[in-house]
Amino acid sequence: MMKVRFWGTRGSIATPGPSTAKYGGNTSCVELRADDQIIVFDAGTGIRELGIHLIQEFKSRPLTLHIFISHTHWDHIQGFPFFLPAYEVQNKVSLYGPPGRDKSLEQILKIQMDSDYFPVELGDMSPHIEVHELRETVTIGKFTVQHFYLNHPAMCMAYRLSDGKHSIVYATDNEPYTATLHRPLGNESKMSDFPTYLDEKFVEFLSQADLYIGEAQYTKEEYKEKTGWGHSPIESTVQFAVQANVKKLVLSHHDPLHDDKFVDRMIQEAKQLLVFYGSKTECVGAREGMEIVVP
Repeated sequence: MMKVRFWGTRGSIATPGPSTAKYGGNTSCVELRADDQIIVFDAGTGIRELGIHLIQEFKSRPLTLHIFISHTHWDHIQGFPFFLPAYEVQNKVSLYGPPGRDKSLEQILKIQMDSDYFPVELGDMSPHIEVHELRETVTIGKFTVQHFYLNHPAMCMAYRLSDGKHSIVYATDNEPYTATLHRPLGNESKMSDFPTYLDEKFVEFLSQADLYIGEAQYTKEEYKEKTGWGHSPIESTVQFAVQANVKKLVLSHHDPLHDDKFVDRMIQEAKQLLVFYGSKTECVGAREGMEIVVP
């Protein structure tokens, strides 16, 4: 059994307030627990509340935590300096993620905590913090974590965690390649198929997942003005889920301009699309505090 809990569901920037109380205003952070393992996807502002919860639950007992960073845009790392378990000497924290374009993952995390931006440096946290740039599948207990590069302006990864029977995919900040890669003119048929091939590989990565945590930051109309920003219209995320035959789709990374009523309408539209496609995929909107058990 794998239990997933959402601590941050917002994209781009935190948006606290009464208009976002239902789905939440904290940026991306998802916790997964299984077989005494604690695995976290992204370290947005939601990870601060997770850290407080872990301190209260485990007190002074040592923790081993695995945090998978999708990419290093602020909304996915800005909560880590406020993650209290990372300051406790008895805890071991392993951070995984992609490198930056011209800096290592560790350099970027250090820069975020430079004295010009934050009063505590990364080196002043627990001495048992390790930073790993992913190039291979990671094994944690009986679980494997695979990665897949997404279409986003930063180096960005999706993650697929599996115990051999059930799997969970975390894949925010992704844009369909077919919408952003120009097809060459002439008879270069192989190259003209390349964007479709990349999207098909992503569908293959999602295939048969029990849970797909995906983003649908924009409506179709909004996406027309924001093509190339590295995010998806809701139609694309639903299509990927249908093509991959995932069991459950959780729409997350809500746009900061979308209040609860707006997100409600987007979730309802996604459900209608699933009915239109004749899909059995279940769909819900990610809410802070929401828990999902797999299977």
